Amino acid sequence: MSRGGAVPQERLEILWYCIAAAGLVLGLRLAQMQLVQAEEWRQAAERNRSQMIHQNAPRGRFYDRHGEPVATNAPAFSLIFLPGKDRRRQDLKPLADALSRELDRDPEKLLESLEQAVREESAVRLAENLPTQAMFRLSELKTIYPGVDLIVEARRYYPFGRFASHLLGYMGKMDSGEWRKRKPLGYRVDSRTGRMGLENIFEDELHGRDGGLRMEVDAQGRLKRVIDKIPFEAGSNVHLTIDAAVQRAADDGLRGTSTGRGGAVAIDPRNGDLLAMSSQPDFDPNAFLSSDKEEVQSTISELSEFNNAISGAYPPGSTFKPIVGLAALSEGRVKPDDSVFCPGHFEIGGRTFLCWEHKGHKRVSWLMGLALSCDVYFYTTGLKVGGAAIERYARAFGLGVKTNIPLKHEKSGHLFGPETRKKSGRNWWYDGDTLNLAIGQGELTVTPLQMAIATAAMANRGSVWRPRYMEKIVYADGRPDYVQKPERLGVVPAKEAAWDEVQRALEVVVTSGTGGGARIPGLIVAGKTGTAQNPHGEDHAWFVAYAAKPGEPASIAIAVLVENGGHGGATAAPVARRMILAHFGLPDPSAPKPAAPKPAAVPAPGPLPLPVPGRLR
Repeated sequence: MSRGGAVPQERLEILWYCIAAAGLVLGLRLAQMQLVQAEEWRQAAERNRSQMIHQNAPRGRFYDRHGEPVATNAPAFSLIFLPGKDRRRQDLKPLADALSRELDRDPEKLLESLEQAVREESAVRLAENLPTQAMFRLSELKTIYPGVDLIVEARRYYPFGRFASHLLGYMGKMDSGEWRKRKPLGYRVDSRTGRMGLENIFEDELHGRDGGLRMEVDAQGRLKRVIDKIPFEAGSNVHLTIDAAVQRAADDGLRGTSTGRGGAVAIDPRNGDLLAMSSQPDFDPNAFLSSDKEEVQSTISELSEFNNAISGAYPPGSTFKPIVGLAALSEGRVKPDDSVFCPGHFEIGGRTFLCWEHKGHKRVSWLMGLALSCDVYFYTTGLKVGGAAIERYARAFGLGVKTNIPLKHEKSGHLFGPETRKKSGRNWWYDGDTLNLAIGQGELTVTPLQMAIATAAMANRGSVWRPRYMEKIVYADGRPDYVQKPERLGVVPAKEAAWDEVQRALEVVVTSGTGGGARIPGLIVAGKTGTAQNPHGEDHAWFVAYAAKPGEPASIAIAVLVENGGHGGATAAPVARRMILAHFGLPDPSAPKPAAPKPAAVPAPGPLPLPVPGRLR
């Protein structure tokens, strides 16, 4: 070669080395993509032509003691948007306007959701729990706007609406803090969780694991076919001790009172099972799952989370008198035949304490003293037994302390007596304090739950049970059932003769005294009325009772409190009567006829279908 046209051998070798190095790099990168990162690139390719549509797993059910579902699931429609390629804002705005008219939503907020879906290249849920009529209207939009579709999911459903709402609770969306905590557990940002009551307490057991469908979509976001399915895992079921019939009677009975406010609790005296817990006013937990935003906002604004049954502390009034009588009889301070003359008032230390019957009850002994709820009789009895003994017996019945039932915001009430006052740093106690304590007034306050437990102890002669609302958890993953055992908290140390007298007098209260509103032929019903003075308005009405079939132990004990209801015999006793009738399966003559039919049971959803294609006291 000539010197001008020759290429030095060294340069050729360098060129070949560079080509070989580039080939090696390309080969290694190709091997990495084909072997090491094959799955990652496969998934990326899948994402380019598919969308994951999540579907909520059926939440675990709540059953009452007879196996009746009181919180279950029902199929519901959700509206989703699947973004296609090259979707522009001007293409999305007509869709947002059309959806806003059908959903009654702000079009700008809908547009933001649509744009977010396009940016993230992922499906977005625009509306949930759609009513059937809205679903049919929205189906028409699928033919006009690509990417709009409907899917069927499992949604929480409360078949009896405003039923035990403060006990069961409701479902709602998480805040950002809870979302971060629950995200590792499989929750999505739009997952709903229990926000109150048993829905919140059993969240970990009730929540299943969501499934979904990976769908092939075209460039416009239209669904083409199912690529694969991810099966859901249903939540675990919780069986409660609640009796649905008794609960309905409590709810309906309280709503039907003159004020519609108060609390009612029913306990099985044999083991502490909670048969009913009602607080009024209540709410419909289904409203929190509505697709109507205004309905949800209205429900939230009017929601009263205050549970009168466990958080409301009220003076017990005359319902406390059986405890006073038991203390006096058991301690031997009075005898059943000891009589007291009631002129309608009682004077001590220059002060006059009135009886509720201003005309007086004349001469009464123990039996009629309790049956007629004579204040003067109990003023006298209270002074004989003393404030310290009354306080000691009240504490044995569980008053003044929380039951520690696993529910939020339980109050302990306030036990009023010489020892309690001394512990608070006030080393004084007067006869006037004993008189107030003897008729359940003064500083003494109790909750309806505490009075139901105390009444159950009256029925079973002294056993104080911790209230139990859960019977068992049936785990969905096949683990052995968790069964909660009854727990006895203590025993009231009273003599058998004293129990005999107190129970006999409580029966006379219903058969011949102030509690006649709870009388039921064929059943043994024992109870006590009460009227609690209220400095802020009308007096509160109380009634406590227990009931049994002849020859059998009592199987239900009840406490009913009607706020500002006046006299317990006229207002609270009829509510307890309805609850007792329901417990024993007896017809209620006062119920409207024909009775409202029970709602049909909603079947548990199986594998979710595919998205919809293209005066007495």
